[in-house]
Amino acid sequence: MAEEHPQQGPEAAGDTGGVLPPDYSTPTPGEKRPQKTPGRNILEFLIILAAAALFAYALQAFVVKPFQIPSGSMEPTLMPGDRVLVNRLAGKPQRGDIIVFRSPMDPNTDFIKRVIAVEGDTIEVRNGAVLVNNEPQVEDYVEHAGGEDFHFNRVPPGMLFVMGDNRVNSRDSRYWKDPWLPVDAVIGKAFFIYWPPSRLGVLH
Repeated sequence: MAEEHPQQGPEAAGDTGGVLPPDYSTPTPGEKRPQKTPGRNILEFLIILAAAALFAYALQAFVVKPFQIPSGSMEPTLMPGDRVLVNRLAGKPQRGDIIVFRSPMDPNTDFIKRVIAVEGDTIEVRNGAVLVNNEPQVEDYVEHAGGEDFHFNRVPPGMLFVMGDNRVNSRDSRYWKDPWLPVDAVIGKAFFIYWPPSRLGVLH
């Protein structure tokens, strides 16, 4: 009786049935496949590094920008040294938004405040109480009300009225020579504290 020999093939050689690329060719005896040189590996790494840096720059320039809180003007919502993420694509600012913007006094300096009134609103600050469209505002984020009053006025088109949550320690619209912040000066809306870890959370 003839002895049966096991079939020789990919399975017998331990091949698990993987699909080879279309341009793959079986090496001929003695053939040497080209190997990556150290120089080529370094070049590929540098290209990947440059692409990652370019992506990070584009992300910060057009989508999300990190910002460090420089002062106590937004306490207790934001503390000095907090780091927040700013959404540059948040759209038109609304009442209650915390925004980062270029200072009206110095375009090279960025500020962070809360939007209190938008174009068309009337705004008045009287003895620490804020009235928007003659309606007293409930501001549970304000720990220390007070500071300078602001006489009744209407926010012009394309402008905002902003204040810090720490009303007694905030140089905001109440104190500027021109109280209105142009919407065009807004960089974006702060939406998340990412540092320190103990204060991690979404901003409201």
